[in-house]
Amino acid sequence: MHAERATADPTPQTTGGATPQTTGRATPQTTGRPTPQATRTAQSTSQAPVTGSTKQARVEQHPCSRQLPAGTICGFLIVPERRDAPSGTTIKVGYAVHHAEGPGRKADAVVYMGGGPGASSQQLTGFLVEMLPNRDVITIEQRGDRFSEPRLQCPEIAEGLVQTLQTTGQAAQESALLAKSALACQDRLSGQASLSGYRTSEIAADVVDLRKAIGYSKWNLLGVSYSTRVMLQAAAKDPQGTRSVVLDSLVTGRVAPNGDGWPRLAATIAKLGITARFDAMVARLNAKPVALTTRNPITDGEVTLLLDGTDVATILAESLQSSDVIPIIPALVDGVADGRTWLLQPLVDDMSDGLLSHEWGLYYTVLCQDQPPPVPAPGSRPLFTYAADAAACPAWPVPPKTAVSSPSAGTTSTPGKTPGTGSKTPDRATGTPGKDTTGNDITGDITAGATSKGTTGTTGLGATGNATGGKGATATDGSAAGASGTGSGKTGTVQGRTPRTRTTPGATGSGNTRATGSGNTRGTGRAGRIKARTPRTPRPPVRKPALAVPILVLGGQFDATTPPEAARETAQRTPSARFVEFAGVGHAVFLNSGCGRRTIAAFLDDPAASAPCDPAEATRPMVQPGTIFLTSSAYEITKHPVMLLPLLGFTLVSALQLLLGLVALVRRRGDWLAVLGGLLGLAFIGLVIDSLRGFAPMTLAIGLPEEIPWYGLIAIAAWLVSTVSAFRLRARTFAIVPCLAGLAFITWMYGWLVV
Repeated sequence: MHAERATADPTPQTTGGATPQTTGRATPQTTGRPTPQATRTAQSTSQAPVTGSTKQARVEQHPCSRQLPAGTICGFLIVPERRDAPSGTTIKVGYAVHHAEGPGRKADAVVYMGGGPGASSQQLTGFLVEMLPNRDVITIEQRGDRFSEPRLQCPEIAEGLVQTLQTTGQAAQESALLAKSALACQDRLSGQASLSGYRTSEIAADVVDLRKAIGYSKWNLLGVSYSTRVMLQAAAKDPQGTRSVVLDSLVTGRVAPNGDGWPRLAATIAKLGITARFDAMVARLNAKPVALTTRNPITDGEVTLLLDGTDVATILAESLQSSDVIPIIPALVDGVADGRTWLLQPLVDDMSDGLLSHEWGLYYTVLCQDQPPPVPAPGSRPLFTYAADAAACPAWPVPPKTAVSSPSAGTTSTPGKTPGTGSKTPDRATGTPGKDTTGNDITGDITAGATSKGTTGTTGLGATGNATGGKGATATDGSAAGASGTGSGKTGTVQGRTPRTRTTPGATGSGNTRATGSGNTRGTGRAGRIKARTPRTPRPPVRKPALAVPILVLGGQFDATTPPEAARETAQRTPSARFVEFAGVGHAVFLNSGCGRRTIAAFLDDPAASAPCDPAEATRPMVQPGTIFLTSSAYEITKHPVMLLPLLGFTLVSALQLLLGLVALVRRRGDWLAVLGGLLGLAFIGLVIDSLRGFAPMTLAIGLPEEIPWYGLIAIAAWLVSTVSAFRLRARTFAIVPCLAGLAFITWMYGWLVV
């Protein structure tokens, strides 16, 4: 649940919805760019069964479903829902292509996928086009997200999350509610899709199939957070089609995306130098939770949340993904520790919008298959997002895969059952996190060395490996090519040979393998019962070579989701990789750092080029405690601009007072006091505007420049002068207006704005 939030395209442009045209597969040109023709119309719709033993991926165009840069072509990649059942149903994976124009155009494109799991990609098409104007930009969706079909929505999960935040009940009660929501969603989705087909290895295969289907000979892979795993697997599956790989906020094997929430947050807080104040804040809120009202993203009405210290710590961890929020964290934490809990309102409002930024059905389908989180220790209070994942996955059973006919033997093997015995066994791993049910190492490390005992030795960045055992090797899709099964949980190693029975490719190595130490060995994957033979000495670990393509790894200094230290260690073990850390940045560097974007562009032009800017230079200074005047009024003004009317009225009246006073002086009938009052009023406005220069908009969410309350003394002086002018003998009627406007403004300023 620590995946980056979906970000709206900051540069929406004219619509580029493509009209379906004649059919025909795109073919590569000498430049490496495919002809932008329309592709064959799919012969079957999403979820429609088709016949045949194999099915080649193909594409079809459709109008873009959102506003994208002019000329963008959108479409669907038609692929099997499960590649181990190629004759089964097909699904549609959304994608968008924007072709670069002009003489400076580069031949190799960039393909991007959002994080999550469950975050969409298309909304960043325009952003990436501006970032990389000389390259074709392709955004590919994850199967099951909002721009793909079917869409694995889970409003039940979002509703459950909102409900648990409305109380501060016991952890067991909250977990039960989330488990109930997850089970309701899983039951509904399992009737719409074969959920076992929605996992990282299949998503990576979609990336490879898209390149081939639209006709690029080579392209560059760009992944962020969760999709760094996807892009690493895609590069390993398709080395000939991969020119380079950019991994932003790398999810490594040492730091899983959903474990160790507290230590990672504590390490980031220590970098900010606010550990003591943070601990004081958490203790204060645990003793007395705070009630804050925000928008309910489900009903669009209001909802009051009751937040304790752990809840607020979780919100801070999520907020650290934004480089706009990071600078205000020291001042905000200090203020909340002193009891100014209203400072949390902007973060709570932002969190509310983020609840709908992912497709939770896809999120939990991938997470609970590939890396189910461990159960929290008794008596512990994990971060809320981690607790939600730990509660949802046990209630999210992966449906057993349907029987698949073997093209070669014509026999049928049912996953989860031993052929010929009918004994049912688990279909997904329940053992050590870090392996998916095919035995694939899904930790995201660039190199994975597969060992002969079902363990994975990670050395660096490269092909994500498989746990193999005994004789034979396990392919990246989980298919067994040799004699013995693979293990992905708490396993021993099966030392023996399988019966001479043909099984479907991908049939072995999906479950736990338990060595009984006796004459019979029980296999809990799809390999079935295996007659034990004389134990043999295990072969030494077989390590897969690191990826040979250039790899750029980016990390943010204050990233509490995927810490830069782990990414640096992983990159240093890979000869073709280099790591760059960006100061003052959190999660998703390319979204939050102009220097990060320029570094990516320079790397794509020349992988050996150094960064074109200084990544150690933070773009925004930290807002330290005592350097701003803490108030929520400026944030309220951003939500309700009408509250700014007293200031606007005071500015207008001061300008008129000065103008009319000068005219009267020229005619020798004026009052110099009126001119002075107008000058003082405008001087106050000028000083306020000057103090706000360089004041980041997000900083206004928690306070104002500390000098503004003192500048208010000038406004008071202007009001006093105007009052004397209004009550002089022979004063004009208009003279009372500046007096009344000044009084109203001073009351508004010291009665609401700076309190």
